[in-house]
Amino acid sequence: MRLEDEHGDVVYVVREQEGPLRYLFWGAAIGAGLALLFAPSSGTETRRQLRSRARRFRALAEEKYDELEDRVAEGSSRVREFVEDGVEDLKIQAGEVTDAVKGAGTTARDELERRLKEARAKRREKVEAEVEPVEEEE
Repeated sequence: MRLEDEHGDVVYVVREQEGPLRYLFWGAAIGAGLALLFAPSSGTETRRQLRSRARRFRALAEEKYDELEDRVAEGSSRVREFVEDGVEDLKIQAGEVTDAVKGAGTTARDELERRLKEARAKRREKVEAEVEPVEEEE
């Protein structure tokens, strides 16, 4: 909702939405309380059972946490290996492309130099053919 205060500043009011999970939580809490009140065993026995169940739940939670930690570590190492392999493949491909470009550049350069030598040789031959030998007079 948008409001303006006495200075003309805009003030926004945010209302917190109450979702159905809130009602589920309260229902579970009330149900647990009623179950304890109407339990067929004594308070001491009920507390002992609750402690036992809490210990089992804690052990199960720790076991599941360890399993999850192992899975995350394994997945992390697999992803790391995959990325490292990809980087290595890219380096190899880049090296091959670089070598190909260098090879093509050297070949093109060699070809250009060869053609220049041929053209210079032809020009020299032409110039030499056009120049008549000078005869010496005696």
